[in-house]
Amino acid sequence: MKRFLLVSLALLGVMAATPSAHANALAPGGSNTVADTFSIAGNGLTLVDTWAASPAALSAPGGGVTQTIFGTYQEWVYKDASGNLYFLEQVANSALSTASVARITASSYGSFTTDVGYLTGALPSTGGAVSGGITPNAIGGGVVIDRSDEGSGVGQTVGFYFGATKIIKGSNSVVLVIQTNAKAYDRLGTLSVIDGTTSSNLTFEPTVVPEPSTMAIAGLGALGMIGYGLRRRKALGA
Repeated sequence: MKRFLLVSLALLGVMAATPSAHANALAPGGSNTVADTFSIAGNGLTLVDTWAASPAALSAPGGGVTQTIFGTYQEWVYKDASGNLYFLEQVANSALSTASVARITASSYGSFTTDVGYLTGALPSTGGAVSGGITPNAIGGGVVIDRSDEGSGVGQTVGFYFGATKIIKGSNSVVLVIQTNAKAYDRLGTLSVIDGTTSSNLTFEPTVVPEPSTMAIAGLGALGMIGYGLRRRKALGA
């Protein structure tokens, strides 16, 4: 009986640490032929952050490659009641472009669980999100979303395909969603917008919260440095 209780408590702990799952949770190295749908109100989400320069201009590809995709992107970070973070992205392909967008990727997600799809219903209230847009899709029922190794580590890159219906110039994607079990984030990730060339842009990404022991060690180190400075000042004053 005692063992049963311990196992039950352990399972409850795992469930509490995992974000509420839809039907198509996306594991590292995996792919799905269907993208889940999300809603802000339905998931009890609250806004945490939005990109400062929103919408921001898509960057030119590196290496002197001729730019074929022009446009903008917008981003938001939301959290649910458990503090799990959702990363939202939307890309608009300008009428100035000479190519359609076939794929959008975001990194880095290697150490986190993810459920991937797009937003339906109400849009983010900040940043000027555009209603409607092209949903992730594939030719002949193929892969629509995946987690690949385009970056370093297993499943770092979450990708959305637009194979059968691309994001042509003058149109935009729906608001794309990456649900995670992350509790913290930074602005050092990469959002890539791809046709024959790649526009790489800074994006929000999930990060690991420092463990209490690590924070304690850092705090002790800081206190030690302060103490050393005070003793040195006292010695010089003497």
